[in-house]
Amino acid sequence: MSKDLYILQMEKTGEIKVGRSKDPKRRLKQLQTGSPYLLKIILHAPGKGHLEKMIHRDMSHLRTRRKGEWFKPEALTELPIDLYDLLDLRLEDWWRHS
Repeated sequence: MSKDLYILQMEKTGEIKVGRSKDPKRRLKQLQTGSPYLLKIILHAPGKGHLEKMIHRDMSHLRTRRKGEWFKPEALTELPIDLYDLLDLRLEDWWRHS
């Protein structure tokens, strides 16, 4: 089974995390345990986990931590167009209204 690509967004800061997992919902629960803010999946692309490293590279100039996988919300504009089209834009800024 190939891994899925996911993007999480953090409440309050809007920071995003790009990752890959066989079970993004389970991964969300794991990450939520260590986060002081609510996290939400804003993109789920089945079978696209192999794109994670390329996306990290393309977003690297918008990294919010020296070592880590969290990025400024503006990093979403660096997504390939086919993945950007999968974003539920109604959810993209859900955190601004929390």
